[in-house]
Amino acid sequence: MTREYVIAYDLGTSGVKVALVDLKGRFICDATQNYPLLTPHPGWAEQDPMDYWQGVCNVTRNVLAQAARRPQDARGIAFGTQWKGIIPLDAAGKVLHNSIIWLDSRAEDQAKRLNNHFHKELFCSADYWPKLLWFKENHPHLYEQANIILEANSFLKWKATGVAGIDISNHFTRSFDDGLQEFYEEFLRFGNMDLAKFPQLVRSTDLVGTVTTEAAAEMGLVPGIPVFGGCGDIPAITIGSGSTKVGNMHAYFGSSGWFGITRAHSDKDLYISPFDEQRDIFLFVSQSIGLSLNWTIEQLYHEEMKKLGTGIYDYINEQIENIPPGSDGVLATPWLYGERPPNFSEAARCNFLNLNSCHDRRHMLKALMESVCYTLKVNIEDHWAQNNARPACVNAVGGGACSAVWMQALADILELPVNVPRNPRHAGAIGTAYCALIGLGYCSSYEDAAANIEIEHAFRPRPEAIPVYRKSYDVFKELYSILKPVFQKMQ
Repeated sequence: MTREYVIAYDLGTSGVKVALVDLKGRFICDATQNYPLLTPHPGWAEQDPMDYWQGVCNVTRNVLAQAARRPQDARGIAFGTQWKGIIPLDAAGKVLHNSIIWLDSRAEDQAKRLNNHFHKELFCSADYWPKLLWFKENHPHLYEQANIILEANSFLKWKATGVAGIDISNHFTRSFDDGLQEFYEEFLRFGNMDLAKFPQLVRSTDLVGTVTTEAAAEMGLVPGIPVFGGCGDIPAITIGSGSTKVGNMHAYFGSSGWFGITRAHSDKDLYISPFDEQRDIFLFVSQSIGLSLNWTIEQLYHEEMKKLGTGIYDYINEQIENIPPGSDGVLATPWLYGERPPNFSEAARCNFLNLNSCHDRRHMLKALMESVCYTLKVNIEDHWAQNNARPACVNAVGGGACSAVWMQALADILELPVNVPRNPRHAGAIGTAYCALIGLGYCSSYEDAAANIEIEHAFRPRPEAIPVYRKSYDVFKELYSILKPVFQKMQ
């Protein structure tokens, strides 16, 4: 049995996970380290990039010790990361400002001015481009000091190799597509920003550099290991869910989440995740999935959570498995961090409705899970209707996909089969590993990678649940229009 492997990192909002993956794409072992989310003002969300790097170094050492693997048997490295961060570095490589991450929504004024300039409602305060403009306008001295502006993935590649390069799925000032490049350059002209401050574009499977002696010492590796372009978490999860073929659809239930549809590349929509030159991932995003679930568990099951730790998830699934579809009439809205237009707004917030004395915390928790499914369905059903693009099934991954109760509710609410691959928690890391495996020649293509993904659980819509969920969903769709003026008054 070969002892060779690749190292894949899945860097999210709450922490970094590393997975060792063998040369056939099979998961071996993982380790995780959390780091803080900084919220210095309402609507702001930042992280210290050095927390990312320290986390990467720690989990690398931990996973090698746990798996009893030799560093010299590592054949390649790839990073899969949260996207749309802003990390400015000076000429000496010093971080000039915390990473302004995807969750941040400070740039409302900049979004309005950009929408006026482009004569379209393209931007909201949480988008990359308004926040980049906010940084330049509010910290002009730091912008001038910045020799290069990175994001999480390119920052980690740079720390590991000394080479700066942003992959296709994380670059929002350079593109292989002429139409998108024109848009990016028009944005840069509007903000009087310099394209030279942003690294060159690389493919996810391109060799970027090799691990330096300094980085190897920090990570517990050996120098010279190839580091590949890697990708954002959305393409990584697409690969790891087995959904890379055009027309495939996947669901991701992580801290945030989404439905993603793999489609042929187009330059006509900014709200896609670039995959490669041929494909994009068309996104239907929910700002808060696992974040809302974990908050609800913390409030309703606080003592059990203290005792059980991560075992709380098995406990709550047992608690709610007998709560019927529709939670006996309880409805929730899961919008703790607001949502994106056009179906919802950044002012939307979490609520529980229609509670009475017959209900308990189990109904509230199940209703919260159902509300996530309703929110995702609201976001995608118009697309299905307009494009006649309803898929045959959905592949679901992420921590939430480990809940049979939640995935059955998703199948019932969507009225579609939901398939959960083996190791759904590790889909992002496994998908990222294929950037290295393809780059190294151990796998020929993303299509071959998808063929290697095994489905472990399949959930089929239950005929008796469908009418219950249709009724609850119809009521849920009315809630936002009723609550919208209330949300606006409470801002």
